[in-house]
Amino acid sequence: MNRWVSVVLIGVLLSVAVACAAPQGDELTYQGVTEVTVKSGDFVPGTGIQFVGQTEQGAEVRIDGQKVIRLVGDALKWDGEVMPGVTLSVNLRVLHISSDRLLTSGVVRIRLKDVEPRAADVDKNRPVRYTLPVTYKVNKGDRIPGTTIRFVGSTEGKGATFEGIDGYPYRSIGDSILWDGQLMPNVDLHLNLRVGYYNDSFLQVLGTATVGLSP
Repeated sequence: MNRWVSVVLIGVLLSVAVACAAPQGDELTYQGVTEVTVKSGDFVPGTGIQFVGQTEQGAEVRIDGQKVIRLVGDALKWDGEVMPGVTLSVNLRVLHISSDRLLTSGVVRIRLKDVEPRAADVDKNRPVRYTLPVTYKVNKGDRIPGTTIRFVGSTEGKGATFEGIDGYPYRSIGDSILWDGQLMPNVDLHLNLRVGYYNDSFLQVLGTATVGLSP
């Protein structure tokens, strides 16, 4: 990775003070830094940004059908509703250009309205899939956002105690919590979390959320 690309990536990372999924009632927002690779002729998933191919000038890109040449370090931005109740925003920077693919990195935000989480199998073939970092503080009696798992306190000698987990309901610091489910029609979620801290009043977890969409 060249020096300019390193500077761009550091700038992107510093632009995100907190990467998390913020619950607001029945609304969830997943936001964080991720890397997106786009093959020649394909679109940045869920957006109107298409990588046409490499030219002598740089990467030929079409944004909502309008042609533009992008160089390493240039921005790729798009914001819109990809399906009812789901908005997607990307703010990417070009890291590498080749004849067959475009490598980018930056901030992706997915906002979901009227979510109704339920446990279900995840469709790994959905055309739009983003994996983003999440971190939560969950008060006693509340659910981990986007799931049906409820934190109900701590049990001495066993760990943080949950409802809605199949089988053994206890987790210690450093233990994993996995959840697969559906948030709304054609939108699913895979959570891979670890317990960072807990007491009898609240729980802190962090990890990744993979959101899959079929517009």
